[in-house]
Amino acid sequence: MLDAGWPGLFREQILPSIPVNKVGKYFNATFGRPTKELYSMLGALILQQTFDFTDEETIQQYAFNIQWHYSLNISEETDDAKYISLKTLWNNRNIVAQNNLEDDINNLKL
Repeated sequence: MLDAGWPGLFREQILPSIPVNKVGKYFNATFGRPTKELYSMLGALILQQTFDFTDEETIQQYAFNIQWHYSLNISEETDDAKYISLKTLWNNRNIVAQNNLEDDINNLKL
């Protein structure tokens, strides 16, 4: 069911097309806290807008919804893999907004 529904479509068509290369340069691999996996993080921002979720609802979906886990390719069963904080969500959304990446995301090639 996951493969045949929207989670499979998102995982196979949208997730690989997300322009993470334009966001990755804003994170330092050797300084600061490790970043969340960028495909799943940006994918969560897309899903948030698609489903019109609040930030708090987005965090809940990311943590507990198996459809989100499948669509975002989150396969680990750890809190580290399935938890995002409000600050992480805000920071990633700010990077997208401040660098005008909305158009890149809206124009994903399916």
